[in-house]
Amino acid sequence: MNPFKIGSSIPVLKMLDEEKTRRFYMDFLGYKIDWEHRFEPVSSNSPLYMQIRSGESVLHLNGHADSDAPVTEVRIPVKELKAYCDYLREKSQGSERPEVVDPRYSGENQDMNIYDPSGNLLVFWLDKGDLSA
Repeated sequence: MNPFKIGSSIPVLKMLDEEKTRRFYMDFLGYKIDWEHRFEPVSSNSPLYMQIRSGESVLHLNGHADSDAPVTEVRIPVKELKAYCDYLREKSQGSERPEVVDPRYSGENQDMNIYDPSGNLLVFWLDKGDLSA
């Protein structure tokens, strides 16, 4: 038996526009801010680095990233994915219409793919197990 235990990963996503990112993650997806950090005061246009959370999903958003930084794909398990999709569709405006799809042609819709304002791909996937939140 190993004397160590590896915990959950925390993906770091590039954040190119702070205002759009806040609206997307907090107002649209329903994440909450755990903490924020800037090296200088806001008035100096110092980039923001922050941690956000929704249930057990924890993400870091990095305002220090350049526009040519690679985009990230993050897979996020969701129990009752259809209900979360319906919740987002009620908040959607214009062309933002999340949809649960069947990407593996398994006969069951089990993924909802959404791009954030910086081009990162969030794949919310149907978790049939017991998610504690």
